Amino acid sequence: KFFKEYCDATGRTLPYTLRVLMGCSEETGMTDVDYYLDREPMPAFLFTPDANFPVGYGEKGGFGGTFESARLSGNLVDFTGGVAGNVVPDRASALVRGSLDGLRDTTHVKVAAEGDGLIRVTGYGIGGHASTPAGTVNAIALVVDYLMENKLCTPEEEHYLAMLQTLLATTDGRSVGIACRDEMFDALTCIGGTITMEDGVLRQTIDVRYPTAISGEELTAACKLLAETGGAKFIPGRCSEPFYISPDSAEVAVLMDAYRTVTGLEKKPFTMGGGTYARHFRNAVSFGPDDPDAAKPDWVGSMHGANEGVELAFMLNALKIYIRAMAGLMELEF
Repeated sequence: KFFKEYCDATGRTLPYTLRVLMGCSEETGMTDVDYYLDREPMPAFLFTPDANFPVGYGEKGGFGGTFESARLSGNLVDFTGGVAGNVVPDRASALVRGSLDGLRDTTHVKVAAEGDGLIRVTGYGIGGHASTPAGTVNAIALVVDYLMENKLCTPEEEHYLAMLQTLLATTDGRSVGIACRDEMFDALTCIGGTITMEDGVLRQTIDVRYPTAISGEELTAACKLLAETGGAKFIPGRCSEPFYISPDSAEVAVLMDAYRTVTGLEKKPFTMGGGTYARHFRNAVSFGPDDPDAAKPDWVGSMHGANEGVELAFMLNALKIYIRAMAGLMELEF
């Protein structure tokens, strides 16, 4: 029905080229956008179906980096956790020299002997997207706390681990001294994503989503100060400024009209902490296909967590919204 109503079957040329771009690097730097824009003109308008409905017209800044320890030679043999820098880790484990005597499992931490005087300490947390850490439990923090509480590490190692405890104590940046918010975006978020150990050096990554109330330079300075408390150094990584377009633009109005027509809902455009392809274009937004308020089957997990999913019927309804939106965009003057 919608294709018959909105797709021009007469052969008349549409006023604008409609191009579908399939990206393959959204979670690993979005360098495919750089490749595309080096070879093709900037689109007059673009939306990416990589978020929630109705329309995401702004995204927080993104900041990352690594807290690197000095070379340690103590009880820690290995420490690993997390699958990506932008995901709150639900699993982490440390291999440490010691004895099981007096050690007990807890609700979220299990310990086991691995022979040759080694113990495996494994934390089981609750994963989730770095931009929405509410309700998550960082597995790296669980392991760090267990190691510290049970005195399983040397003073040199504890020096670095105590710094990690401070870093991972909150997800709004309070423990690091960077908590803030502004009128455009909600509160800053800060999570520890992955930890690795190689040749005695521990490396903990962070992911910060920040509003306009703070700058990348201020974030770097705060992280360097924290690193010094653990005898470590902070190596800055990516830093991208907050991005947004006017929620009152004609393009956003067209998308909102399509959403409201299909769903009958009166939700408002929003800003978010997640980062999408939209931020790499001059005039772009995120547009569905998910809806955090929609009912989902019990087996569906959180975004970037285990069993992330959506019902097929919901996706087909999103297609109706997209068709109406594209038809409306063809009526605008760019």
